[in-house]
Amino acid sequence: MLVVQILVAFAVFTTGLFFADRWASSCTTEDRIELEERRRAHRAARAQRRRTPVVRSRVRARRPTFEPFAFAARRPIQVVAADLRRLSKQLALVPSGSTLVRWKALWAAYDGVLVEASEMLELTHELTDQPPGMARDIERLRVLAALEEAGLVVHG
Repeated sequence: MLVVQILVAFAVFTTGLFFADRWASSCTTEDRIELEERRRAHRAARAQRRRTPVVRSRVRARRPTFEPFAFAARRPIQVVAADLRRLSKQLALVPSGSTLVRWKALWAAYDGVLVEASEMLELTHELTDQPPGMARDIERLRVLAALEEAGLVVHG
């Protein structure tokens, strides 16, 4: 009889934990990093709209428009390292109950920044060649170790 009571108490306790976790995940406020990223994207879109010429008359439409010199601008290594630290913190703190799409998006962004950092420091990597799974996880760890060995602060 005591065993049955213990099992019932355990089932009630785990069910309560499950519903408490569901309630807590629905009541959390918006992530500060996610909010800042959305603001940054909004500012970039607004700046892009300001840069595109607006045709207001036929006279202006006949004038030649000059395109600015297009070149591949590289971000500073400090910004890339800050992105690595930010994304690793986001991956560590993904709330339970998050969608698979969010996980995949975070991993894709993290891998993209890892590739960018390794190319800036001229390190070899195979992250883009590996399929998702254990091989890609091992390659990710190898690239992280190579970046730390090169002097980049990855974990802050």
